[in-house]
Amino acid sequence: MKITHSLILLLILATALSFTVKADVKFSGYGSVVAGQTLDDDERFTADFFEVGQYKNEFTFNAETMIALQATANLADNLMMTAQLTSKGSDDFKPELSWYYLTYLTDNDWTFMLGRRNIPMYYYSEFYDVGFAYPWMRPPSNLYWWQIVQFNGVHISKDFSWGDLSNNVTAYYGNENSEDNKEMGFYAEQGFYDTAENKAIGVNENWRDITGVSWNISGDFFDVRVAYMEHQLDRDFVMDNDTIRVGLRTSQKFYGVGGSLDFSPFTVLFEYNYVRRYDSYQEEWPTFILSLVYTWNEFQPYIVYSKADQDRVNGGEYEEHTLISYGVRYDFASSASLKVQFDNFNDQGHEPSGWDFHGSSDTLSFGVDFIF
Repeated sequence: MKITHSLILLLILATALSFTVKADVKFSGYGSVVAGQTLDDDERFTADFFEVGQYKNEFTFNAETMIALQATANLADNLMMTAQLTSKGSDDFKPELSWYYLTYLTDNDWTFMLGRRNIPMYYYSEFYDVGFAYPWMRPPSNLYWWQIVQFNGVHISKDFSWGDLSNNVTAYYGNENSEDNKEMGFYAEQGFYDTAENKAIGVNENWRDITGVSWNISGDFFDVRVAYMEHQLDRDFVMDNDTIRVGLRTSQKFYGVGGSLDFSPFTVLFEYNYVRRYDSYQEEWPTFILSLVYTWNEFQPYIVYSKADQDRVNGGEYEEHTLISYGVRYDFASSASLKVQFDNFNDQGHEPSGWDFHGSSDTLSFGVDFIF
């Protein structure tokens, strides 16, 4: 039923824009066909936290394979409508209308967007699913691990030059309510939200008043982005006795800096993020990525290291893991690349309290990323 509704909605949109408004509709898209597995029994590697795309010791295409079809219609001078239909193996390939937003461009380099799209939280957030846009198989999943990645809201951005530097400043505001959140449901399966009497079987996650700003600066050999975001967090637990247990009522703040340095033929990619939650536990999440890429004709061998922690300011260590990945990208066509990657995930979570639930793993994956 979801497949039928999504396809009908996209067809109605394209037809209405093409014939009723007589808009110029252009279609494009991207995708990835990726397969892999862990190398030992009883291992599990989460390649995509938001979608809970996981590899185990059984060969699978479902963890990361996906395709997206995007329609962009010119409604009037400088006014466009964009809609995107996405289908992912981690969601049994059920199509979802994941993006839909209006864009208005002014003559003096201002851009206004209204609708649903990715939250520009981290450096790769807005194009995380576009595997062709970066050298790795994926941005390190232990840094891009938040349970909300999209929202309904408004973006305002300004492009300008500062000497020889290109600049973009973006501000945004919105909200997102995710009932039966998939990633939080995975954590509920680990028993973290159970009570003595009942088991949590689902989690409702609501991010309110998502407010953020970012500044991107580009020069001859570098691209750097600094970002700040804050929001209110409401989290409730669906219990196995058909009741809702009220959970968190708090706020979170995100701080981040990321970018790239081009020392041809070498490229350094980096990102550091810090998240602070203002509840009774005063939790914090410092995370970072550091990667070195070597470009040789159509080949890009690379190594990437990432580390993520979950601590409490008043004492205690909880989630902690490192990820070292080695791989190579081969651009065998102008719009397609082949990638092979090995991931060594080392879970150092606090074992007595169960925060080592990810488990350490070695994973091999390969696939093709493409755009059209």
